[in-house]
Amino acid sequence: MVSAPSRPPTPPGAVSRPCVAPVRIPLPDGSLTWERFLSLGNDNPGYRFERHGKGELVVTMGSGRRSDVRAARIAAMLVEWSDAEVGGDVTASGGISEADDGSWLIPDASWMSRQRAAESGGDTGEGPGAVTELVVEIASWTDRIADLKRKMERWIQHGALVGWLIDPYDRIVWIYRPGQAVEELPAPSELAGDPALPGLVVPLDRIWAERGR
Repeated sequence: MVSAPSRPPTPPGAVSRPCVAPVRIPLPDGSLTWERFLSLGNDNPGYRFERHGKGELVVTMGSGRRSDVRAARIAAMLVEWSDAEVGGDVTASGGISEADDGSWLIPDASWMSRQRAAESGGDTGEGPGAVTELVVEIASWTDRIADLKRKMERWIQHGALVGWLIDPYDRIVWIYRPGQAVEELPAPSELAGDPALPGLVVPLDRIWAERGR
């Protein structure tokens, strides 16, 4: 079993949340197979495993029930838009994507077009899928925002067209797009996918209402 990472001290003036730094484990290049990666998750419930590049295993605490509820709400709205407007695949807290640098990343919610799915060879169930066009990361009670921002930059660098980083505790959203400055929105009532994802509008009132941990 993986030991829980220790809590760093809370800086003066910071939001009083038990933010926990990820555990970063160096890997010899190519030493972590897909089968072993999957078994790590099965053998260590309550933790999330990702590979950054091919040389680093990143271990974080599980998101918790409230974060899963928020991710499910976002995913449900993505499904409604996708089925009505464009088609494609939606995931919530589970789909693993492989970036060009060999990273294996898990979004809290995502959407992939049929075209990208076809171009990437589709999902055979035997390995990670391609990086999706839309990636949503939702900060949990223990997440450090700086770590999530670095992860979002990785998503955009390796193929995502739109990234939403949502902090439901301070009610801030950061929007990431390739080649553009990050946009910070204080307590927005909704998020729109235009122009990359036309017609997508996600209201956030229920997300802000989920105030528990």
